[in-house]
Amino acid sequence: MRRQLLLLPLTALATLTCAGLAAASDWHTVLPGSPAADLSFRRSTGDARGAAETYLKHAASELRLQGVSLGYENELQDGDHRTVRFAQFHVGLPVLGGAAAVQVSPEGRVEVVVLDVARDLSVPTAPKYREEAARSAVEATYGMTLVERPRASLAVFPEAETGGKLVWVVDVPSELGGERFLVDAHAGKIVHRRPLAVHARGRVYPISSAVTPQLEDRELVELDAGDPQTLSGWSGNFKVVNYVDGDLANGVPLTLEQSVGPNSGADFLYDPPSLADDAHDQFAQVGIYYHLTRMRDYFTKTHQLDMGTPDWKLVAVANMLESGRPMDNAFFSPQGSEAPFRAPNLIAIGQGSFFDFSDDSDVFLHEFTHYVSANAIGYNDGQFAVSEYGLSPWGGSIDEGIADYFACTVNGDPTLGEATLVPFGAERDLADDVKTCPDDLVGEVHEDGELIGSIAWSLHEKFGAELGDRLVWSALTLLTRNASLGDFAKGLTRAVEKLVSAGELTAADASAVEALIESRGLDDCEEVLDLSGGKSRRTQMFGIDSLAYGTGASCTEWRRELSLQSLFHFKSTPDRTAKGIRFTVQLQPHGGDDLEWGIYVRSGRHVGFTMGAVMPEATNYDYSVEEITDTYGEIVIDETSDPPFDPTQTYYMVIGHGNCPSTAVTVESADLGVEPPPVDPVEPVDPVEPEPGSTGGATPDPTDPAEETPAAGCACRAAEPSAPAAPWAALAGVALAGATVLRRRVRARRTQG
Repeated sequence: MRRQLLLLPLTALATLTCAGLAAASDWHTVLPGSPAADLSFRRSTGDARGAAETYLKHAASELRLQGVSLGYENELQDGDHRTVRFAQFHVGLPVLGGAAAVQVSPEGRVEVVVLDVARDLSVPTAPKYREEAARSAVEATYGMTLVERPRASLAVFPEAETGGKLVWVVDVPSELGGERFLVDAHAGKIVHRRPLAVHARGRVYPISSAVTPQLEDRELVELDAGDPQTLSGWSGNFKVVNYVDGDLANGVPLTLEQSVGPNSGADFLYDPPSLADDAHDQFAQVGIYYHLTRMRDYFTKTHQLDMGTPDWKLVAVANMLESGRPMDNAFFSPQGSEAPFRAPNLIAIGQGSFFDFSDDSDVFLHEFTHYVSANAIGYNDGQFAVSEYGLSPWGGSIDEGIADYFACTVNGDPTLGEATLVPFGAERDLADDVKTCPDDLVGEVHEDGELIGSIAWSLHEKFGAELGDRLVWSALTLLTRNASLGDFAKGLTRAVEKLVSAGELTAADASAVEALIESRGLDDCEEVLDLSGGKSRRTQMFGIDSLAYGTGASCTEWRRELSLQSLFHFKSTPDRTAKGIRFTVQLQPHGGDDLEWGIYVRSGRHVGFTMGAVMPEATNYDYSVEEITDTYGEIVIDETSDPPFDPTQTYYMVIGHGNCPSTAVTVESADLGVEPPPVDPVEPVDPVEPEPGSTGGATPDPTDPAEETPAAGCACRAAEPSAPAAPWAALAGVALAGATVLRRRVRARRTQG
């Protein structure tokens, strides 16, 4: 039974992730012997950063990096290779989502470059509205002056085809991880809003109270010596504290305390509380310290991740409540925490309605991986990330999938959340390998992340934990915030190639991984799905009912405020002899029939989206059919269209909608006016003499006009090919049929810009 797709509460419906409207990731394999590669190798002297910077400089023309400013961010160890990561800047300001990753061999040769950058940025960087005006605009959404004034900084949002938008990035703390606002620094208006927290449900013993119910005394490593001794460690980078009070959502800062000390000599030997709803128990805090330290050791030792710098500082809150009420959740947030426990990273573990989420280390390890991916890769965008393709939850799905995987691989068990998620029916079994792209993707990051988690676990089972972990980590190091699920597959392919070259995997192993990727549909899982050649593609679209679930608001109310879209775009390249093209869409609602949707098409490139009041909206397209209320719709582009059909162009399509129910979607394209291929004439066949007593075969039914007795000397007859109808006659008939679909209004629209 499919779980209810719960995406956002009503109070957060206006929240979106600002991944930045950069294009999809561009992957470049650097061939040995290229001048830029050789130059960077000669000058690198084993310095990965130097090799990467030299290559990017001298290959700028090939990579289309003229005018693109990149700044060094960090280096990630990937086996014997290193991945050097860069962030994009425009006139000194960060470009949201702009990034590059360069993989360098042990010898200092650049081998792969992944770019996710915005080009042709031209926005002026002097703000018309100052920082205080941005804060005031944000505070107006809360109807009050916030006790803790939010932080604000200037950045560039690389909106497609507009030269970018100068924004104030304003972070507002809250008990659920905080919110981030983008305020247009030239117009003074909020243009984007999203939650900062990455949520997952979950509970700890050696693994969890369900998997390992017997308590064990384990060493607490990396504690910082103190007087009094507290649960602080990692050379000043980690503190475990307890929730006391506070309601940041209503402007009341959190009150936190750190009061747990040793209770048996130098040891912290606390038993679980007698009451499951005890919001001050010491046992939860000790378990959180132990498990997060265990996970940190895994990443530092297995993947050589340097987590000792101040930007990795972390505070973990035990027994977290929501305004004094139970919190059935856990989250990581890059908003961090304020004084006296100031840190740029926060993990909160809820004191739930029925149990303490600290009883399940699956929760901590999952959230810790979000902390790693946010700081190492830049993932913190979650459910409602947007790109120039509009709504783009794929980066959030990858983040959830790899968080599930690393939690499961460290705990040695493919099921996430036996102790905490099972009561909600939300446990995730990574051994369940039935999901494929695009058929089973629904747009909810935890559910879609199961595809990533399960393929990672399949690698774990085939090659063992060590090699499986290396493959997943290697793929992750090359990904950007706007990565598609197809990009994850490309990262895995690259990781396998490296291990084959090193002799650790065979060509047969590589073929097996390729087959695994294909079996999950990840070899064809980019933002745009190809319909060329009459392909039919099936996927899902979530509806407004999913967003408004449990809020008391109706779909009709929210339809006026937001617009949704298909998870994927589609494209079709017509035959050069075609006289037109038709896209057809068939919806299958999952309950309810309140539909209102449209089809948008653009020639030459995908339909462009820009930020609307709540959701991104299709703004750059050439043709549209709108206000469809039936389950079937189509759009025809022919010589009468404006602009007319051009058989040399590729046509791109996306569905925009305000449908109440979630729906299954089947999309097809067809070339119009293409003459059928000629039928080869059939050579006459000499008659076969029947055997004595035989009729020589079945006698045709004389009542069937389609069956005729063959002429003498011929045992069969080929029908003559019918003359093709005039192309414009066929097109006119199709166009007329399209025009009669219920409430369909066809418009042509010139692309903006």
